[in-house]
Amino acid sequence: MGNKQKHEKELKRKYGKLAEAMQEYHHHLDLRPLTDLPDEGLEYILANVRGIDMLDLDETGISNEGIKALTRLEYLKELRVKGCTHLDNGCIEDLNRLTGLQFLHIKDTGITIDGLLQLNALTNLEELLFSADDPALIKDKMWQLKNTLSHCRFVINSKPYHFDAVDHFLNAVKSIRVTCRFKIKNESLIDDWSNWLIKPSDSYLEAEGQGPYNISDIEWIDINPVKNHEAGKLVSPKAIDHSGDLVQLLEDLSIPYLIVEQRIRVYVVKDGTA
Repeated sequence: MGNKQKHEKELKRKYGKLAEAMQEYHHHLDLRPLTDLPDEGLEYILANVRGIDMLDLDETGISNEGIKALTRLEYLKELRVKGCTHLDNGCIEDLNRLTGLQFLHIKDTGITIDGLLQLNALTNLEELLFSADDPALIKDKMWQLKNTLSHCRFVINSKPYHFDAVDHFLNAVKSIRVTCRFKIKNESLIDDWSNWLIKPSDSYLEAEGQGPYNISDIEWIDINPVKNHEAGKLVSPKAIDHSGDLVQLLEDLSIPYLIVEQRIRVYVVKDGTA
């Protein structure tokens, strides 16, 4: 008997009865009791399965190849692979092929925020649970992830992740690259405009040539919503006015503002709320 036949016989011995009991479609398939389940075992069990609403593989032995095996399904709506320590960013390409996913739990795996930023095909994803050593250190990347998975809720280290209103607005300003300037309390308004604006810590804001300043010392931020977009040497720059989008965002976030001489004057407070 060859090695391949021996391997198939062993799979049948371990998982044959379970595989025979599989239906084509499952609402909830829980394979967590099979803690040593390898990729080949998963593929063997699911050979005749065509679609699954909820699949539980928490703390099993699957690796990136196990995720690849799931891509042959017609659909998969919820996937739980918490504690599958053999999973890493190498499975992202195949996760992206599971375009029907609405819920994904990958806490305590080797999948990192850098891998998650590549999940640009999961447009139906509504909730994503994962791990991070220090969520405070990945704020910028979380905004990138939010932009990629705009309708998704995030849970990091078992705690819901909340996006600060001011952070949200600053991320929008950063993404469209409009200019800005600070008005510091008890100081004159400067004439120079900054090409960038960041929040280096929870209590400070910094712009090009200004700051960092404690948010409590900032009376307001002026935003010039008009951005000149270069289209080459032979074409005149095109002025694009982003005021509509920025004002709508401020309204949605309940951040107070005024329109002053076609500029948007934004008022922030120390704790980042408005």
